[in-house]
Amino acid sequence: MPPLPQSAIGNLADLEEGQIALSGFVVQHDNGLYVLRARLESATAFADFVNRVIASGLYFRGLDYPQFLALLYDDWIGRHDDADEGIFLAADITAFRAERQALYKPCKITLGEASYLFEPLYCDAESDLALIDQGNHPAHSAKGQQSSETRIYLDIDEFIAAAWAKGVRFGIDVAAVREGIELDKPEQRVVALNRPYVPGKDAEIVELAPGLHRNNAPRRLFGDRVDLRQFETRYPQVAAGLRLVKKIPRQAGVDGRDITGIALPASLPKDFDLQTLAGPGTHVVREKDSEYLLASVCGFLNIDLSSNQFSVTDKIISHEGVSLRTTGDLLLTGEEYEQHGEIQEKRVVRCRSITAYADVFGNIISSGGRVCLKRNLIGGSASNDHGDIIVEGRASGSTLIAQNGCIRVQHVDNCVILGHQVVVGQARNCDIVADELTVEVSEACALAGRNLHLGLARSYRELENVLLVLLPDLSSYETRIATLQQKRALLEKVMADSRAKIDALRGEKDVTRYLLVGGKLRRHELTLNAEQQLSWRRLSERVAPALRTLSQLSDLIKEQDAEWHALEIQINEVVAAREQSCNGLACTVDRIEGETRINAMLVRLADPPLSDLPHKDLKARLRRTDAATKRLFGGSTGSFSWVYS
Repeated sequence: MPPLPQSAIGNLADLEEGQIALSGFVVQHDNGLYVLRARLESATAFADFVNRVIASGLYFRGLDYPQFLALLYDDWIGRHDDADEGIFLAADITAFRAERQALYKPCKITLGEASYLFEPLYCDAESDLALIDQGNHPAHSAKGQQSSETRIYLDIDEFIAAAWAKGVRFGIDVAAVREGIELDKPEQRVVALNRPYVPGKDAEIVELAPGLHRNNAPRRLFGDRVDLRQFETRYPQVAAGLRLVKKIPRQAGVDGRDITGIALPASLPKDFDLQTLAGPGTHVVREKDSEYLLASVCGFLNIDLSSNQFSVTDKIISHEGVSLRTTGDLLLTGEEYEQHGEIQEKRVVRCRSITAYADVFGNIISSGGRVCLKRNLIGGSASNDHGDIIVEGRASGSTLIAQNGCIRVQHVDNCVILGHQVVVGQARNCDIVADELTVEVSEACALAGRNLHLGLARSYRELENVLLVLLPDLSSYETRIATLQQKRALLEKVMADSRAKIDALRGEKDVTRYLLVGGKLRRHELTLNAEQQLSWRRLSERVAPALRTLSQLSDLIKEQDAEWHALEIQINEVVAAREQSCNGLACTVDRIEGETRINAMLVRLADPPLSDLPHKDLKARLRRTDAATKRLFGGSTGSFSWVYS
């Protein structure tokens, strides 16, 4: 083995030509050179030292290349972990002779990699031994060559120094270079590669609460059946304090580096402020591990698809409309529901209170809140069991039902309307039944109610208006009153018999005497001697049975009297109810400008209510004239006013 090259490290005081003084952060021990990171003053201090070594015609012998790259490109400034410990760099610094430097060709650099043409090198045996005795390769003759030629081997440490001088300062594959040095035939090999940057990870949110998203699976019913018209979950409900989502902070990427040593910075991952996602009813809580978005109140969760903002409100707000594709039929449990999209044909929305801001073509069924349609109801229906219905636009070819509420609509045509109170602006070819009905303009309509008021009645396409004043069937009241009066008369007869018996008993001689004397004794008007007291006791014994009968008859009279007063109250109540059922029965038409027929119709108890009739039967019944109807008016001009008496 050839001797090791002479060290080129000298003292600053007596530095000779070809020698170099070590920087303050490099120390020399018996086994080599060490770098003290604590003494590094800047991020470029070590790179400046390397440039000084290479520029002086020197190289690092026995270089630890991974540590070399770490010292060059890792930022050690400000890091205190093991900063006082030295990092092994190389065995020594020695001279890189010019004749050896000439052996190394430039690398070919293309598209993030550097390649080198390895080929066997030879020299005459008489040549400078510095070309031959290098590294761990003993001199020997080449196969097939004359004995006067000797193989020259490159050295990995020299290769690194030569590559540095020629611009390749990162990513050298030491193993590939060592294999290339041993090749016996020319070969172009990649000796250095860029290190691409590793992209970071954008900040993201993780859902914590189950059921935050709508479930578009068909709703499951009892018996493993499914309803294809409804989705499983459309409007999730959450409780106050529930953690909705957690923010995962962004993770920075790892910078890369090209073979020239220039950094390839990783792009900055995207970040967001969780506060921007906190809408009404939510708030952000920052804890040690992360940030959380919590629900502040109990209610319905809504996620705005345009802004990704979470909000929790006491009412359901939807902007997507109701259709078979988006929602299916809806069964909502909240108090209020706002729908900003169309409710399409045949779709059913069951809810309490609803405000629809777009046209409604489907069916709305309310359980007692308030139904408000800001636009039009076309070909659909709206019903409310215990509340009002308001249509601010037009209703056409639709059905509106509020038997216990008020229906208000401005324009209706070809509609069926059933309600307790109905107020219509303009109606054309409609069938309307209500206790109280007010119509500003009626054209070819059939209207029925207890109290009708029309501003203008006119025909449409030769079709007349038909008005029915619904008269109550008073027979039940009369029957009830007659029954109660009969019971009262019987009771009065029984009471008279009881009083007659009392008078007869009181008329007996002993009883009369006993009652007279007893009254005086109670009033202390009379005092009895011993003989009189004996006579009084004998009299008391004789009249005792009669007195007991009188007491019983008196109690019976009191009970009968109370029953009589109860019957009297019942009769008065039934009479008042009869009068009440007849109050408000009236019909007024301010102006008639077309064929109009006004009848009074007796609504018999045995007949089904008009509101229960199918539409076809209702239409026929409102326009039919029979024994139950009585003509009040018929004509095409004038006005009409009638009050039931």
